[in-house]
Amino acid sequence: MDMERDVEIAAAIRDRTHHRALAMMSREFGPALGRFCTAFLGSSAEAEEAAQDSLLEALRAMPGFRGESAVKTWLFAIARRICLRRRKRRLHREALLRVVSVTDVPPPDTPLDEAARTELVRRLQAAVASLPDEEREVLALRYQADLTYEEAAEVCGIRPDAARKRASRAFAALREKLGGRS
Repeated sequence: MDMERDVEIAAAIRDRTHHRALAMMSREFGPALGRFCTAFLGSSAEAEEAAQDSLLEALRAMPGFRGESAVKTWLFAIARRICLRRRKRRLHREALLRVVSVTDVPPPDTPLDEAARTELVRRLQAAVASLPDEEREVLALRYQADLTYEEAAEVCGIRPDAARKRASRAFAALREKLGGRS
């Protein structure tokens, strides 16, 4: 999103046209918000609810928005808190982070290619699910929600270099788990 759009949404919040700001946020960030919640929670149905809850919570919080951060990072920080609460309430930790879905891989040429692709996706999902939460979180914000490292850091309440380090550790762990080279 370009800076003008963020400024426009922030202006709508300041002008107390909150429903207009909410509609703009939904259009602008809805798809990325949904991908982030899905990556964080694993369940598309639960992710849809979390994304909607995030937008509603943002609407309720608009009177207190001070503009100290970009609207995008403010919204994703809200979504992160909601996803954390949802995940903590679960009785079972069965949700997997879906960094890569089958549709992200090119179609197979043969049934053998398809079987290999399916196995690779399964191994990758299991490897990502085994990462520490803070590393998965940075990967989800960076690659599912398309946030920059600076924006992901702001959402997580850490410095940008810490976000980069978490991603680096995650990629190193994935290479090791999947048998790749460093």
